[in-house]
Amino acid sequence: MAMTQAVLLQFRERLSGVVVNVTSAVTLRALPLIAAYTASKAAVNAFTESIALELAQFGVRAHLVIPGRAPETRFAENGGSRMQGLDHEAYTDLVKGFMATFSEPGPVTHPKDVAEAIWFAVNDPSSPVRIPAGADAVAWAEMG
Repeated sequence: MAMTQAVLLQFRERLSGVVVNVTSAVTLRALPLIAAYTASKAAVNAFTESIALELAQFGVRAHLVIPGRAPETRFAENGGSRMQGLDHEAYTDLVKGFMATFSEPGPVTHPKDVAEAIWFAVNDPSSPVRIPAGADAVAWAEMG
């Protein structure tokens, strides 16, 4: 939010600019065990959708790129330490079941998908505010 706010003055003055925030497909479909992560991404979605409405009068656009599961990234490695409290025995079965489902093969998001979605947001004035990136995110967005 601070980065966005830092550039808005210049964008408004020159009557152009594009803000692109990258969130997560967890905002499209509820998943267990990552409530705080989901809430933080949903907050970015709401912020971006609100500023999109506010900035349109200045010719400034705001977009969300919403990637799905990206096994080529370090998300699981980086997020593991933030899942405190889920090691409680009460969650054992839920964690095992979720992790088994989460590791099943299926459509995923690749870094190239995210890059292409960002490119689309920046370069196509008709692009929607919400842009799913990756086959899994696109499927979830269509289900929603």
